[in-house]
Amino acid sequence: MARSGQYAVIGFDADDTLWRSEDFFRSAEDMFAETVRPYAPAGIDVLDVLHAIELDNVPISGYGVKAFALSMVQAAVTATSGRVPASVIGTLVDHAHEMLMHPVELLPGVPETLAAVGHSHRLVLITKGDLVHQTRKVRTSGLEHHFEHIEVVLDKDVATYRRVLTEWGVDPATFLMVGNSVRSDILPIVELGGHGVHVPYHLTWGHEVVHDHDGGFAELDRIADLVAWLADD
Repeated sequence: MARSGQYAVIGFDADDTLWRSEDFFRSAEDMFAETVRPYAPAGIDVLDVLHAIELDNVPISGYGVKAFALSMVQAAVTATSGRVPASVIGTLVDHAHEMLMHPVELLPGVPETLAAVGHSHRLVLITKGDLVHQTRKVRTSGLEHHFEHIEVVLDKDVATYRRVLTEWGVDPATFLMVGNSVRSDILPIVELGGHGVHVPYHLTWGHEVVHDHDGGFAELDRIADLVAWLADD
């Protein structure tokens, strides 16, 4: 029997699985460092300050561009002991606004893959981040019609996946999650008794990197390989 027969529902992550995201955060970090570093004392690594504050703020402000913008402003003030000028803060805020308005850039093979897999499976989308921004990206991506359900969550852990799948009436044993983050997209689903396909992206936020795990999931080079993988015996 083809592998596809094991799964009733296939879930997809959004950022860096269906469209580009981390690239824009890395560019913003470069801009932050270039803009803020001249006002920081010698010996201060402004990016280290930003990364530390980002992680500290996750329980408070969650994920996404707005949370990142808040962390940039806070890090700029902290790293420079308050010497950063208002004009620099304005530049950081303006850049974050540009990130929020940036058009969606789909990754290669995504529309074709969703169309093909959607012929034989129910598809859902589970993404984390800011509700307004993520909803806008889904709506303007042209992909919304592929998904039976779309859920924007605060975080992706076992409890969240259990809640979402229960609300949808989906048995984890028949659920397959496809995403670029082992930490958020794959391991919680495997722990819940489901299945995962990891499709790495060329950039990964440090908070999402997991080196020590027990495996138990598949890994594909490209999302377009999912169709052949599902058809395999």
